[in-house]
Amino acid sequence: MLAHKRNRRIVASAGFGVFQRLVQVLSTLLLMPIVLRVLGPAQFGVWGAAASLAWMSGFVDIGTGTALVTLVARSVSRNESNEARDQIAGALAIGSCLSVLMLAGACIAWLSGVLQGGVAPYLIAFIGLALNAPLNSANNVWMALQEGYVSGFWELVQTVLTTTALITAATFTHEVWVYVALVYAGLVLSNLGSLIHLFWIHPELRPEGLLVAPEILRGVAFSAILFFTAGIASGLSFMLDNVLALQLLGPEAAARMTIAMRICLSAMGLVAVMSQPLWPAFTEAAHTADRAWIRQTLLRGSALLVGSAAAGALILVLFGEWLLRLWLHTNLGIGRALLVAISAWIIVHSLGRVPYLLTSGLSLLRFQVVVFSISTSIAWGLKFILGPLLGVSGILWGTTIPVLLIVVPASIWRIYMWADESAKREKIGKSDCPSLMPQP
Repeated sequence: MLAHKRNRRIVASAGFGVFQRLVQVLSTLLLMPIVLRVLGPAQFGVWGAAASLAWMSGFVDIGTGTALVTLVARSVSRNESNEARDQIAGALAIGSCLSVLMLAGACIAWLSGVLQGGVAPYLIAFIGLALNAPLNSANNVWMALQEGYVSGFWELVQTVLTTTALITAATFTHEVWVYVALVYAGLVLSNLGSLIHLFWIHPELRPEGLLVAPEILRGVAFSAILFFTAGIASGLSFMLDNVLALQLLGPEAAARMTIAMRICLSAMGLVAVMSQPLWPAFTEAAHTADRAWIRQTLLRGSALLVGSAAAGALILVLFGEWLLRLWLHTNLGIGRALLVAISAWIIVHSLGRVPYLLTSGLSLLRFQVVVFSISTSIAWGLKFILGPLLGVSGILWGTTIPVLLIVVPASIWRIYMWADESAKREKIGKSDCPSLMPQP
């Protein structure tokens, strides 16, 4: 019955998440030609680089929001709502302090004249990320409660707000900083709404204040730093690709990278919403020692994600050039070689997605830090080698190769080791229990 309930929650959260992501994809299809036509290729590349930093919103809180997925899921599975409430309060306190520090730093830099020239779009991105630092916790708590369909709703609100605002802006301005500001305004407003909604629906999780016991704060901070380090180690392998293409290959290449990364991240966004509900479910299953469900879900989930990614990649390779010309109403030079690189990027990251969620749910964070650090270091070396040789395709291959050859095999090995260790501990625990049968 517990596994059945777990599966129903996964399906509900994943189903609404897929719907939200499809709306986001349709929004992208609608927005990209409009913004490209209004800003032009060079300014479009700048906008893409600044807007792409929004994917760092999960990192500026040094991982406190992400840590709540495992921490709150574990506390709720033990029926310890007071502990979950304190953990949420600790995450909000840490995020608020970081937000104040980041905003103060931005003000000092602005007043001192350090920020001049064309850095306004990136300054706006920095301010948006700073404001979002404490707000990022909300959607992670919804996910920890296995109510990911609510976080999906607020992400849908963000998509609608941002799309409407950008289309409106295209009718009266060509200033790139306005378009960047609207992207981050949608992010902040939707996450604020999600946080208010959370505390309204779940008053038992509503913090009594931001002052929490030092041991709770240390526990949240410790888990957060590990999640943050692992996330940065993984994300840096691709999150700055737009900026790298701009500096290494020029504005036109950055425009192609903007489209390429938009395709990659849109596809992975769909993969993420399909699979993200597995994270708290894995945590709960590990708490109840349901290894059979974990093994079955790991295999089936991976097969579903890779199969879906491969089907989409085949369509992209066969018809991508024609679809992109139809979509953008121009030719940015995205050919078959770049489409193959995009497809490989999507498939390989889909292959590693479910193992990543399982190791996160099991709190195997030191392992993630080591593996992602090695993979990203190799990825950056490959980008600087392959970028000048293959262009934008080379930058994408620089990410794909280490994930396939290092991250995926290492994750499979570590999961196998955990299962073996868990089975041994359970066997020892049973042997230590006194028999309930009468002794002769």
